[in-house]
Order: sequence, then C-alpha cells, then structure tokens
Amino acid sequence: MTTKQIIENLTQWVSENICSKIELKVPDDYQDGGDYNLVNKNPEAFPLYVPAKDRLAPTAVAPIPSVCVQLMEGSDDIRNHSRTMKIRLSLSTWNPGHHAGDNMIPVEDPTVLGGYKYIRDDSPEDEYQRNSDGWKDLYNFQDIALAALEGSQIIAGVRVDSSVPITYGPFTEDGEIWDFYPYWFGWVCFTISCGVPEKKTASYSDLL
Repeated sequence: MTTKQIIENLTQWVSENICSKIELKVPDDYQDGGDYNLVNKNPEAFPLYVPAKDRLAPTAVAPIPSVCVQLMEGSDDIRNHSRTMKIRLSLSTWNPGHHAGDNMIPVEDPTVLGGYKYIRDDSPEDEYQRNSDGWKDLYNFQDIALAALEGSQIIAGVRVDSSVPITYGPFTEDGEIWDFYPYWFGWVCFTISCGVPEKKTASYSDLL
C-alpha cells in the first residue's frame, strides 16, 4: 500500500469511527456569547493539513471541530518487506462556554466500543454561561479516538502496532499548554505497520 493510500484510508476510517461518534460546536468568529446561534456537527477529518475556510471542500462545514491525520515519521525494512509509520491525530474543538443542553456526558455502555457512549446534558438551565470548561469537549473527543484505536487491531487495511504505546496529550509550546480560548487542541499518536509496496526492478538493458 502506498503512502498516499494509507493516509487517505486512515482519514476515511477516522471519519467513520471517530468523528461520527460525537457532535461538537461549530465556531463563529464573530459571535461567541449568549446570542450565538448554537450549531453542533460531527467533526471533519482532514489528511495532513487543516484547510482554510476558503479552501474547504463543499461538503465540509468548517475547519474546526476536526481531526487532522498526519504522517510524522516512517521507516521501511527492505529486508523483511515491512513498513512502519508514526501517525498523529491532531484534534481541535471550539467552546466558549455552556449552552443549555450542549454538554456531552460520558455514560457507561458495555455494548459500545470503549465501554462509553456520549449523550447531551439535558440541564434545564437556558442561559448562556461563558466559562473555560470547553477543554472537556477536547478530552471527550480524545477518549473516543483512544477507544477506537485501542479496540482495533486492523484499521483501514493496516495493523496498529500494539508493541508501541499509544500516546496523547495537549499541544504545548516551551512546556506550556496552548491557550487559544475558546479553541482547544490535543493529539493522539500511534504506530501502524504494513508491507512495503513492491517496486519493479529497473531495466538497464538499453544502456548496455
């Protein structure tokens, strides 16, 4: 499988197995208070880079919330015909505060992957409350990604390398967590393995 195929297949898998499991707030850069018209959508999945608003595909709602599937490092063992790749899922969410009924609450459910499903808070409060609890959306999102990865040996036609720990956390700079309120950013890293695509042997007969 080529690098292009792996990234495209992983992006599709992320869309179907992670993004479809949660709805998050769609940002409005011009309104983030009580007058904001709350819209919740499944996050988008993008390969390699998150596009700007003017470069979104017609089917994409917004650049955020989203998962960006990124190849961080790869290695090919030619002798054993094996390939390993370190993949990072970059997660992004937006949440300026509490709108009645918009919080996602994890509820134990042994019938679903990871043992939890997420339902909306049915709090009777109807007034908008600006706060810094938006990080909860990010980590609910991250937990869904972890459950999907840890519950699967094969994803998108490649194997999750169980000998390498899955790592995760917030994005940081100089040891400090990014603070771009009301945007929230985190990542999940894992390693996949597959076979090295066969390469045709070059012919040098014309040069002799």
